Amino acid sequence: STWRSTIPDTDDGVGHVTFSPCSRHLLVIHEFSLLVTLWSLEFATQHFIKNPKGNLLKFSKNEKYLAVIERTECNDWLAIFDTKGWKLTNHFKLPTIDAAGFDWCPTSTRICVWDHAFEHRLYAYFLDGTLSFSQEVVNPVVMGLQVVSWSPDGQYLAAGTHTHSVHLINTTNGKVGAELTVPQAVSGSAVQYYREQRGILVGATIADKLEAQPEHKFEVVSDEVIPLKFEEIAVEKKKKGSSGPQTKPGKEKRPKRYGISSIKWSHDSSHLAVMDSSLPLAVTVWSVQSMCLIAVLELTYAVRTFNWHPSLLRLIMASGDSSLCMWEADGSWIIQLPSQCSVNVSGTCWSNDGTAIALSSKENYCIGYLE
Repeated sequence: STWRSTIPDTDDGVGHVTFSPCSRHLLVIHEFSLLVTLWSLEFATQHFIKNPKGNLLKFSKNEKYLAVIERTECNDWLAIFDTKGWKLTNHFKLPTIDAAGFDWCPTSTRICVWDHAFEHRLYAYFLDGTLSFSQEVVNPVVMGLQVVSWSPDGQYLAAGTHTHSVHLINTTNGKVGAELTVPQAVSGSAVQYYREQRGILVGATIADKLEAQPEHKFEVVSDEVIPLKFEEIAVEKKKKGSSGPQTKPGKEKRPKRYGISSIKWSHDSSHLAVMDSSLPLAVTVWSVQSMCLIAVLELTYAVRTFNWHPSLLRLIMASGDSSLCMWEADGSWIIQLPSQCSVNVSGTCWSNDGTAIALSSKENYCIGYLE
């Protein structure tokens, strides 16, 4: 059977739409972040949340609460709602200058909020508004935090910075327990280094190249010194008398990001997978027990997505083509998608039990099962 519902458009437009974890409510964030409307698909009722700050809203891990950062009169506020009746359970002012993000702890008892890139502070609060701890992560001379993530066991907060470092903060005492810095070079004898290799057919005719399947695999690099391929940040100097850099219409240059852009924990909190915007071709894997780098996975093209298996120490990656790259502690390999699957993978999502994985692109998607 097919079920369809129409949500009436708002006068100020729709900016973003998402489902609640129970799938019985639809959250519509209006353009310019003026309002959030919660539509009940079961009873056709609606609730409103005023002054949301962009898309800064998240459900707790136990799905009992919705936290929303609000912006009113140049101040940040944290609002917490009960998802049963959407009643406001707490509302308190934050000390942030311009909150950039927040995350729930795995037990749904605390919320970590961090400030924008020119500040260096994060704050952890209990749901009643009591401060659990605060931390100034990096030197004030440089830019601050980019991304923060709780470990699944709740023991650590991983905070990624613009200085290519991940700070592991102990959530019991609020102190930095370790600093993991992406190095400029690694040793092949100390770190597993895998480099994607795409086979090239030499001396073959065009017909042979079209019919053949070139070898596509990971190569183990064992050189004593392996430099990582960091992208340099180009700074354009403005000439005298010019109002700004001249670019052709449709070819405006976008500012490049740098530093840690994504941090993902393994299911058992034993490993971290880290993406650095200045290192777009690679993902680094770190052991939390030894607090050191154990693997580097270098792809041919920029990494678009990477995710841990929900119950195994298995990392999957994709770079926008029809193949998947997979890493485990004892090796790494490449999975070529079947010819009938025409998805250039830029997004991945495991099922809760890990038996299936959704692969998506801008145009289409498919569901894959690993044998």
